[in-house]
Amino acid sequence: MTTRERILEHLKSHHYRPMKLRRLARFFDVAEEDYAEFRALVKRMLRDGEIAAPAGRLRLPPEERPRRGRARTVEGRFSLSARGFGFVEPDAKDGPTGGEDLFIPPGETLDAVSGDTVLAEVAGKGPRGYFGRIVEVRERGQTRFVGTCYVTEAGPIVRPDGGVLLQDFAVPDAASAGARPKDKVVFEVLRYALRGEAGEAVIVEVLGKRGDAGVDTLAVIRQFDLPDEFSDAVLDDARRAADRLNDAAAKGRRDLTGETIITIDPEDARDFDDAISLAEHDDGSATLGVHIADVAHFVQPGSPLDEEARERGTSVYLPTTVLPMLPEILSNGVCSLQQGRTRLTKSVFITFSEGGEPVGVDLANSLIRSFRRLTYQQASAALAGTTDGLEPEVVRLLQAMDRLARRVLERRRRLGYLELDLPEVDLEFNDEGRVVAAHPEDTSFSHRIIEMFMVEANEAVARQLDLAGLTCIRRIHPEPDDEAAEELKAYARSVGYRLKNPRSRVDLQRLLAAVRGKPEAYGVHLAVLRSLQKAEYSIDKEGHFALGSSAYCHFTSPIRRYPDLTVHRLVDEVVRGGGQKRRGGRHKRTPTRPRQADRASLAQVAVHCSRTERRAEAAERELTKIKLLEFLQGRIGETFTGIVTGVQAFGAFVENPELLIDGLVHISSLSDDQYRFDRRRLTLVGRRTGRELRIGSTLEVRIAGVDIARRQLDLEPVEAERRRPCADARKTQRNTRPAAKKSAHADKRARRGKAGNRKKKRRS
Repeated sequence: MTTRERILEHLKSHHYRPMKLRRLARFFDVAEEDYAEFRALVKRMLRDGEIAAPAGRLRLPPEERPRRGRARTVEGRFSLSARGFGFVEPDAKDGPTGGEDLFIPPGETLDAVSGDTVLAEVAGKGPRGYFGRIVEVRERGQTRFVGTCYVTEAGPIVRPDGGVLLQDFAVPDAASAGARPKDKVVFEVLRYALRGEAGEAVIVEVLGKRGDAGVDTLAVIRQFDLPDEFSDAVLDDARRAADRLNDAAAKGRRDLTGETIITIDPEDARDFDDAISLAEHDDGSATLGVHIADVAHFVQPGSPLDEEARERGTSVYLPTTVLPMLPEILSNGVCSLQQGRTRLTKSVFITFSEGGEPVGVDLANSLIRSFRRLTYQQASAALAGTTDGLEPEVVRLLQAMDRLARRVLERRRRLGYLELDLPEVDLEFNDEGRVVAAHPEDTSFSHRIIEMFMVEANEAVARQLDLAGLTCIRRIHPEPDDEAAEELKAYARSVGYRLKNPRSRVDLQRLLAAVRGKPEAYGVHLAVLRSLQKAEYSIDKEGHFALGSSAYCHFTSPIRRYPDLTVHRLVDEVVRGGGQKRRGGRHKRTPTRPRQADRASLAQVAVHCSRTERRAEAAERELTKIKLLEFLQGRIGETFTGIVTGVQAFGAFVENPELLIDGLVHISSLSDDQYRFDRRRLTLVGRRTGRELRIGSTLEVRIAGVDIARRQLDLEPVEAERRRPCADARKTQRNTRPAAKKSAHADKRARRGKAGNRKKKRRS
């Protein structure tokens, strides 16, 4: 039965949104026969003042105002903007700001930089949230940074890369460290600039000459403190783990080696962690088999290999190279589901009705042998009728997969599955790692087939763990917050559409459908993307907003994601615990309940993996931007018609549709009129002409400058007689991708280079 403690814990979660009693009961899976007792408990909590219910929606009571003169402080991680202001993300969600970020204006940041843990004083609350000042830097997020050496009249300095540090540092030891002008170096800060005093640093590593092949990649690896080598202890453990692929390991597993099972991956993929089988039945139903590499068999909890994988959290897919979570003897070897090789797997069998509804689930430890390794291009060609010598059983399997995936997609759309129509490109690199071309991304339905099946498998496993009473690391995606929802509503209104409820998936689907194929479509789809929160890992019992799922976890990629590995270990508990499958995929309770993982430990792992995921994404964006800026250095003066992707008081960000990189058109360069910023509609409006620049508008611009060190692309409008009228239009081809991907990996772009597997990240 639900307890007071569980209710209070849920209401204190920063993901919680006030809800009515019935909805709260559904969240806790309160059976109808227990509802009266649950309602009585909530009423007692209301009477005792533990919770409140304004407008009938349950929430914690308002916090007591602090005594006059008593300082209100929060501790948390600081993020610094290039414009001098920043935000503190509080560690505690029950502090003076109620978990909301604290705005720190310019001049009140002390010497704090992004990633630092700080103590900040809350000064008040304005229309856009809480604001305050930093009073102490408790802990530096990092002390080592990357920059470029220069020689000035005052002596050698290092100019930091990126936007974390906004000041140059004196480096008196540059010569003794072997650093020469324009060398990329790693430096450690000794003293930050404060109150007019210059900062000072010491060089700890010389990476090489700026612009030389590979130096930019190494610089980003150092900048984000990404582990790029495995210790001898981890490699030795990996070799021992590889020996566990033996005859003894096959005992007790379901033998599927005689079935037709295939993998579908990018052409340059090297690790294959998922495979598919499918059986269609005479009554129109079908049983899907999703077979995932059994990494948990090889990586033992607490081993050096496990500790390293947990610390890394995820594989990092940089342009032209991959930093794997596991050594390649496992990731590309015994764990990889290679064609014709017998491999250990964990299988999820999902039976679907003729209408695509899941009606049964079975979990098993299994043994498979991939019958055929296909690329997406091969799968698409076969579905289009060009089989190119593929075995008939493989072609029949592909056709059955196509039929089922379409039924599943239609079902998910009815549940509120959000799809955004936004462009993606593949970048092509030469042998030196430089961008030489960009290609529209492959959008064939073969990609969607795998995505749908991975989503179904992840959801099925999450539900089975719930039924077993096990706490797992979930993949949660909260609904849009208040500010983002109101901004989206205002934007939709500004382009002529009424969005009744920005938190309703049905209303969002209607909006997206209404604009699809129209000039304003790009702006609306981008605005919806911006309104969505970022998916993250958590043990909170919360669903996935964009997928329309009430229970979701990551199970399908244990080779490259540590949360998936933790889920695999819990699946082992369920498989060993038994349980009889019944309709709807439910298991009857067994006398021996599976062992419960430690909640506190799992919660810490979830937070850590969310951070390592964000770090990996940021590193990928950073290096991609560097390479695109290097490419654009040779194209200064060229013009293109770009799409406005953001509007601020100081100007508009305009995206190059060929490369998907945006640059700033400063408001001072908009010389045809004097523009004012309409904050409510996120629009720049000409005072004389009434001309508007908003997200989705097109603007013909010229590449005016490139600053690789600051990661900046400067654009300016073309001459007035050549400037095209602004219209909310986009004529380039767009791809349809699930919003769950976009929300979880909002700024990811596909790349094509030497090392493969980047596209594997898109599988939910």
